[in-house]
Order: sequence, then structure tokens, then C-alpha cells
Amino acid sequence: MKKYPALLLLIAIITSLTNNVSGQSFEKGNKIIDAGIKISIYKVDDPDDNDEDGEDDGAASYTIPIGFEYAISDRIGAGIELGICNYFTEEDTITRAIAKANSFDVLLKGNFHWVRKGKADLYSGLGLGFSSFKYKSNDNLNSSYKATGPYIRISVLNARLYLADAFALGLHFGLPIMNFEDGQLTDNLGTDINYRLRFSGWDLGASAAIRF
Repeated sequence: MKKYPALLLLIAIITSLTNNVSGQSFEKGNKIIDAGIKISIYKVDDPDDNDEDGEDDGAASYTIPIGFEYAISDRIGAGIELGICNYFTEEDTITRAIAKANSFDVLLKGNFHWVRKGKADLYSGLGLGFSSFKYKSNDNLNSSYKATGPYIRISVLNARLYLADAFALGLHFGLPIMNFEDGQLTDNLGTDINYRLRFSGWDLGASAAIRF
């Protein structure tokens, strides 16, 4: 057990908050607005690519999510989340250009709150929506890629800790999947083709929330 001091400390804190504070952190009729930042790491692949070299492309991004959740019951919440996402890019070693990639994401989400006593609110859920993705190379070829496709996010574990009756800080861990079937790839050489891409990975975020 000595290998997991941080986990044991977290469990002890949550247990203490659950046992020593009366009231519920999530109740029917609650309305919660939250916003924060999320870092995502993806594996990116083309489903039609038969390359067997075993190498996968990757991507990383940061997202500013803004969400709203309504407590349908004492355990179940439903809401919506909007995400403004920017992908990390590097300077090309040949052209010296820095590409730009971003997306706008919308999720309809449902959550199950399995610990909601005292100041602690632990929950998991599922989000379904879409992502609108854009890429531009910013070099002489002026390559660009635009696509809109389904976005699924499995919300594995979320934790809110209420520091006051209406204010909480949160941590979030999830598994995002985005599938772009009809992406359009173009450049100055006349390329204009459909190109499929699939993103899958994990994300970790932090947020602040107001309950009313």
C-alpha cells in the first residue's frame, strides 16, 4: 500500500468529507455551470490506410470546455458541453511554417452521480455530439483539411469538491473518440479529395463550477 500514497490520501479526504458533512452535493433540480481547461492526447489514423509499418500518428490539444448540467433526479444529470479546442503544432523543419489546427466541439451528456454526500461529488457518464475540425499548413502549398464528424466521450471519472455551498473545483478524466468520414483535403496543386481520419485517446482536465 506504500506505493499509492496519493490515492490513499484522496480516498481518506473524500471519505472524511462524506462522513462528516451533512447534506447532498447533487440533488434533483440542481443547475450547474462549469468551465475549465482540458489536455487531450490522441492516436490519429486513417481507417483506409493499409500501411503495416506499425507506426501511429499522434496529436495533442488543449480545450476550453464550458458546460451546463441539470439534475433530473438525485443521481442522474443531463446537459450540454461546448468546447473550443486548439491543437499543438510545431515549426516544419523544411518550410519553417507553423501549421494551425483547431476544432469546435458540442456534446450532449448524461452523468450518473455515484457519490454525492457532503462536499464530494463523484460521477461518470457518456457524451454524444460532433466535432468540426480544421487544419491549415500555412506553407507554400497552403494545404488544408476540413471535416465534421461524430464525437463520443466516455467520462470515466469526475470529481467535484465543493469549497462553498455553490462553488466547487473539479478534476476530470475521459476517453474521447472522433471519426471524420468525409474530410476534404485541398492544396494549391489542385488536390481536392475526401480523406478519412479517426482520433482516439484520453484527456485530463480541471474546472471550476457554480451550482444554483
